[in-house]
Amino acid sequence: MIEISTDLIKKAVYDLCLQANVCLSFDVYSKILESYNIQSEGEIKDYFKHILQNAKIADEQKMPLCQDTGQVLVFVETGQNIVLKGEFIEDAINSSVDKCYKENFFRKSVVKNAVFERINTKTNTPCIIYTKYTKDDDIKIKVLIKGAGSENKSRLEMLLPTSSEEDIIQKCSELILEAGMNACPPMFIGIGIGGTAEKAMLTSKEVFVQSDFTKNEKLLAEKIKQKVNINAPEAWKNNYVLNIKLKTLYTHIACLPVGITINCHSDRFAQAKICGKQIIYDNKTPDFIEIEEIQTELKEYNTADIEGLKTLREKENILLTGEVYVARDMAHKKMLELINENKDLPFDIKNKIIFYAGPCPNPTGKISGSIGPTTAGRMDKYAVMLYEKGLFATIGKGSRSEKVKKYIKENNKIYFSLQGGIAALLSQKITKSEIIAFNDFGAEAIYKISVDKLPVKVEIK
Repeated sequence: MIEISTDLIKKAVYDLCLQANVCLSFDVYSKILESYNIQSEGEIKDYFKHILQNAKIADEQKMPLCQDTGQVLVFVETGQNIVLKGEFIEDAINSSVDKCYKENFFRKSVVKNAVFERINTKTNTPCIIYTKYTKDDDIKIKVLIKGAGSENKSRLEMLLPTSSEEDIIQKCSELILEAGMNACPPMFIGIGIGGTAEKAMLTSKEVFVQSDFTKNEKLLAEKIKQKVNINAPEAWKNNYVLNIKLKTLYTHIACLPVGITINCHSDRFAQAKICGKQIIYDNKTPDFIEIEEIQTELKEYNTADIEGLKTLREKENILLTGEVYVARDMAHKKMLELINENKDLPFDIKNKIIFYAGPCPNPTGKISGSIGPTTAGRMDKYAVMLYEKGLFATIGKGSRSEKVKKYIKENNKIYFSLQGGIAALLSQKITKSEIIAFNDFGAEAIYKISVDKLPVKVEIK
């Protein structure tokens, strides 16, 4: 029997959570850099440029790549001859995640119960732990950080057992293309085919921290990637998906489950191996390049200049400076309750702009933690109500419902879109930040912030 202390597991999990959240892996960064280099000048080239700039800032300043520091998934593979000594392993892992997220000012996004007690635990735990026994004499720990924007676009499809390879390629490409801008392309995709429904979905997550794929699996993954990129929106052709990892399994004669996990360009994972008393990290990091910022000719508008903003044209890119209010799901739900009870809102929303976001806590000495847009569509059921109360504009990512689009266009309002997944870079645009309401909501409190030259696009007007 080989004894291993759970103290080593705690240290490994802490370090892996930190590494995954602030540093893109060598492979992920290389694929993004390759796509950047082959782009001609234009909006998509700028998109990739911002991702690369964000990665460099996050690594240098040890800031989260994305403000959604996600749900933590921990895969533990332990040899059957190993005896664990010390704290119960699940307690050790959860306490380590809690410690890492608090000490590094990562956003805590886990609620106690999905239905009956949707209250933030303020520890980002419990995390999700998967265990597996092996014939090896070590413990392998793999950490995957899963943000909600892309996770909400993950899918399970139960195909007919007689489906052809072409059927699989077609269905996978359709489901991936449905993700759209809400999932922050360029994307990295995990696919699990076989097993049962839950096994296919689990496999689609495990593949992100795996590298042992057969020739046939690699070929099928490449065919799906090509199909997706050929049919992607014009601006994203050949760049919508940068990599697909795919694993096929045994299954029942009457089943063909296909699990698809969508990951945004912040494809965040890290892994290590514990041998005896030693932790060996697999942490090959990129050489982050410096990209010279070219002076932009975009017009700058102040958020208080409502008449000036009303002259903007749809699809126009501008720089936004001035006061903005930050609020997302729970804050909107609470504001609806206040309106229904004829009570005052926490701030006068007339001619104001709401930024749909949930920033990371402010690190000591910094004005703002990592901050970026969340999926605007989740706020659609509140949008018209707030626009009617005098709200002038919103900022987010992704599409809006037809009802919201129609209201915005008919009432001279605006929906600005903002590139997602570059939260460390966007934090540099914040010159002031304070919580003004619902402090007990944690990451979903209402903030009043000041922005300086925030690069937004007039998505709907």
